[in-house]
Amino acid sequence: MSDLSKNIRILQLPSWYLPEGGQFCKDQAIFLKKRGVEVHILANVMLPWKKYKLKALTAPWKSFESVEDGILTYRYYYRRLPKQNKANLVRWCQRTVKLFDEYVEKYGKPDLIHVHSCTWGGYAAYLIKEKYNIPYVITEHRGIFGMRSSLAKESFLPGYTPFLEKGFSNSSYIIPVSEQQIPKIKEFLATEVPIKVISNILDTAFFHYLSREPKENFTFVTVNGFYEVKGYDILLPAFDLVCEKVKNVSLRMVGENFEQKAFQEILSRCRNKDKIVFTGWLEPDGVLDELKGADAFVMSSRVEAQPIAILEAISTGLPVVCTEVVPEAVVSSNEGYRVPVEDVNALASAMLEMIANRDRFNAKAISAHAASLAGPDVVTENLISIYEKILS
Repeated sequence: MSDLSKNIRILQLPSWYLPEGGQFCKDQAIFLKKRGVEVHILANVMLPWKKYKLKALTAPWKSFESVEDGILTYRYYYRRLPKQNKANLVRWCQRTVKLFDEYVEKYGKPDLIHVHSCTWGGYAAYLIKEKYNIPYVITEHRGIFGMRSSLAKESFLPGYTPFLEKGFSNSSYIIPVSEQQIPKIKEFLATEVPIKVISNILDTAFFHYLSREPKENFTFVTVNGFYEVKGYDILLPAFDLVCEKVKNVSLRMVGENFEQKAFQEILSRCRNKDKIVFTGWLEPDGVLDELKGADAFVMSSRVEAQPIAILEAISTGLPVVCTEVVPEAVVSSNEGYRVPVEDVNALASAMLEMIANRDRFNAKAISAHAASLAGPDVVTENLISIYEKILS
């Protein structure tokens, strides 16, 4: 690592952040700091009223700072306007620029802004660049850019195009987390911008290789809350088909929102709900325990870019059944089976193949693959290389 990387300050600008997701941003900041890079986080967190109710009222109404896991975080809670997506986009970006103004007044200008997702941190960074002439890079996390489902394609509303064009075209580097995102990203480029795929970062020392002994009962696990994009209306019927062929099989579901009416309607049609266990949301220790007790991971998503949940699973050596929204670079035939999106029969067939062929997967090789792709040393080395190219 050069002396330059030890004398720069990176400001991470996530488009969404804790408690609304965005753990990947904090993880990246933590590991970059371990490499000697000074990293701060500027977090304008959008709080939906419907979801948070009391918290949306009682959370601070002014910006504030805190040190979280050793990372200085300058934060504001933006209250989302119901059913006003375009207005929220504009107002959120304006408030992000104001938050940046406050940050600069106290800490001075960072050398580089690292945006997490162009929607809409990329547009906010463009506005900041116009005002302060500070370069920025964008890591694109959103799976909709993979264009692997009708839901993804329908997400690109014409009114959003100018904001995406400004955000992407004025960046110094674009870092998609999968190759599948690149063609759609290029549609928004008015000028050539360097693009390099770099994985999400994973704490492979925590999600480490786990030795497992085959059991009579085959256990699938999934670690995703209930959201439309996760495709549980595909997974549960597929699980029913698996149960028709194999008696000793179970499904463990880790995550939140399964009490929602929409999911309960899906569950009510499942003939084998007695073989499904809901653990609720779990801390990382709990997730690790669930992965250790499973025989395979399953994901039925309609939209993903590079799911952290799958990285966690393969890092422990667990083989995977998933849809084609997951890049082949993450799950190849060596790590599991990929099937078409929204295909109940194909998902069920792959799950049955996994049960029949569990012995053909090399768990240690799967874990090593995860480390080579998403290990902290690999990811931070690639990121620092890009920072140095821009700032040298």
